Amino acid sequence: MDAIVTLLVVAKILALVLGSIVALLAYRAYLRTKIDGLQYFAVGLSIITVGTVLVGIFHHLMGLRSVVGMLIESLIISVGFVVVIVGLYGR
Repeated sequence: MDAIVTLLVVAKILALVLGSIVALLAYRAYLRTKIDGLQYFAVGLSIITVGTVLVGIFHHLMGLRSVVGMLIESLIISVGFVVVIVGLYGR
């Protein structure tokens, strides 16, 4: 495995762990406070975190072209941010 690919895998795993921790903390805050915005925030962060990692997996395991992977990643991140915005500003 190329050194750059190894660093990319480590970075993706780190992003998955850190994103999951932040999403979990947001969800736990929702459970404590019952503020709906925190629930949407947790879901949005989860979408962003999992989506980013899945695109990397699709690229390496299924041979997805880089440009297509970047497009899918950008779309997933955009959906996650929309969910976060809905949570912050209400429905």
